[in-house]
Amino acid sequence: MQRRLLPSTAALLAFDAAARTGSFTLAARELALTQGAVSRQVAQLEAQLGVLLFHRAARQVTLTEAGAAYAPRARAALEILGQGAMEAIGQTPETGLKLAILPTFGTRWLMPRIPRFVRRHPEITLHFATRIGRFDLRAEGIDAAIHSGRGDWPGARLTLLMPERVVPVAAPSQAARGVAGQPLLALASRPTGWADWWLQHGPGGPVPAPAMRFELVSTLAQAVAAGMGVALMPAMLIRPELDSGALVPMGDEVLSGHGYYFVEPHPAPGQPSKPAVAQFRDWLVTETDRETVV
Repeated sequence: MQRRLLPSTAALLAFDAAARTGSFTLAARELALTQGAVSRQVAQLEAQLGVLLFHRAARQVTLTEAGAAYAPRARAALEILGQGAMEAIGQTPETGLKLAILPTFGTRWLMPRIPRFVRRHPEITLHFATRIGRFDLRAEGIDAAIHSGRGDWPGARLTLLMPERVVPVAAPSQAARGVAGQPLLALASRPTGWADWWLQHGPGGPVPAPAMRFELVSTLAQAVAAGMGVALMPAMLIRPELDSGALVPMGDEVLSGHGYYFVEPHPAPGQPSKPAVAQFRDWLVTETDRETVV
């Protein structure tokens, strides 16, 4: 390897921070430098490599094709240097896992099972954050996420944990009105949920538009229990309400076309997944395999 192509650590840090944040200003704040210092480090790196790494705009920067290819290599190099430094001084880095979870899935399905993972891997420190929908894992410093969707998360590797089954439900006081006789309530993350269900399992006729949309499963369940309408909901996440009779099924449980996925960023070329990520993924797969989810 030609020594002239080897960048300084300062240049790598500036480039990595700007690539993750999409801003020289935010990168400067993260590194406790001035915006001008970050800009100069990146410019020197571009001059050294002979390629443009960023497209500059007034308030943000975006990676060029060359910059996007270089970013994961730079991140991997910094991680190797950091780990090597800690090993050289006789320390081992904390084995931690930063995991983004869905609110209701996390509280109702995941948390009751987490003690089994902790007993198996006491050396791993878990950090949980709540996220709904897709986001940039690397930019937010998240190692992995549990996501509900159709398996379309660009730039990430997805492992299907379980398919989703949905069921229309209403309050007991509203059950006699039927699905077609009351307002349809929907989850914002399932914009076509009612339309898909209506065409395959509905009472026929034009598909009504949902009267209200909700972001959280828990909030939607409360609205239904209060008699505000009928909702199409993930059966697994409202099992307590179904078992207690607080919500009444208005049809059979059917596959929705969605699923629950473990999401992780693609590792840099030649780099394996973070051990804690792989261990948590394997444990999740074991947990979903050990039971029948309906």
